[in-house]
Amino acid sequence: MTRRTLAAWALAALCTLCSMPSPPATAAAACGGYGSQTTPPPTVRVYRAAAGTVETVDFRAYLKNVLSREWISSWTTESLRAGALAVKDYAWYQVLHWRGYVSASGECFDLFDTTRDQVYDPSRPVYAPMAAAVDATWTTLALRNGSIVPTYYNAGSPNEPCGANANGWQMFQWGSQRCGLDGMSAAQIMSVYYSGIQVIAAPSPSPPAPTPTPTPLPTPTPRPSATPTPPSSLPAPSRSAQPTTQPTPAATPTAAATTEVAGPAAPPEAPGGGQVGLAAPPPPPPPDPTPIVVTAPASVAPAAPVPTAAEVDIRDMADRAVVRFEREADAAAAADSWAPRSPSPGLIALGLWIDGTVDRLVADLVLAWSPLDDSAAGVALPTLVGLRRV
Repeated sequence: MTRRTLAAWALAALCTLCSMPSPPATAAAACGGYGSQTTPPPTVRVYRAAAGTVETVDFRAYLKNVLSREWISSWTTESLRAGALAVKDYAWYQVLHWRGYVSASGECFDLFDTTRDQVYDPSRPVYAPMAAAVDATWTTLALRNGSIVPTYYNAGSPNEPCGANANGWQMFQWGSQRCGLDGMSAAQIMSVYYSGIQVIAAPSPSPPAPTPTPTPLPTPTPRPSATPTPPSSLPAPSRSAQPTTQPTPAATPTAAATTEVAGPAAPPEAPGGGQVGLAAPPPPPPPDPTPIVVTAPASVAPAAPVPTAAEVDIRDMADRAVVRFEREADAAAAADSWAPRSPSPGLIALGLWIDGTVDRLVADLVLAWSPLDDSAAGVALPTLVGLRRV
């Protein structure tokens, strides 16, 4: 083989290797394989704790659903926008930094659908104010040193002042509402609760809706009732006709109260609460975490109903096929129990063994009690054996 032929074969092999398609991404690369700090991930893997399954959800739809579960739709626009940024950065960070969670079937996921991460429930509706807040902040970035950070949050106390419990790593939802009522923008609210945060491309602040001043209702002026005057045409009663005692005047009926007694006030709507049970921010996961298998809670199977005996008159079931079959089977079993049966081979063998044993015993008795001469013994043996067989 010439050098030219060898070179041609080598060139063909090289072209074949170059044209081969790259292997598909493995599951390990898919888990935590997203790396952009400026473009939100297209999807997110959510673990449905009740079913133990993993769902791949559109990222923007996921944020709208979570914000509808975590914030209150009647809050100020800037509080909802700050919440949308917190929800987005928290989920984005978990996509970037896979913690190693794997379902029982081997599927990796980024977030739980419970307060372990953020409440996600697609069976409940998405509210318009929450959807608008997510859309308004979709291109807004909240970074620390150029990176997405885990923006933890918690409910806090109702009507707490803006920034009252700020600790640098956690937003308090009630406080964010107070900040919005104080006229702060979403970027300002983020800077109150997250130290070193930089909000890029924030939407224009939306002024809070003015609180309407209640208009006092006019106080009704009571009008005195007119005293009835007897008609002048009636004759005056005579002195003799007047009773000796004055009748007791009937009580004047009072007007019924028009105001109803107010019942107990309905509890105020509460935010979702964010990540429950965190006293400090957890450390970041390692670059290559050890898989942590998560199993769904075992469902409690419903107890089997206790069977109850039904009272059925057998005469009403005389024409049923089951009843006819049972009756025929019972009749056949009764007839078979009275029919003569031929002996089995085992019984025949047992009878032959008993006959042989008895013959040997009889012969032994004859030899033991017979006279010494052979003639008497020869006559006695067949006679006794024949008597045994009769």
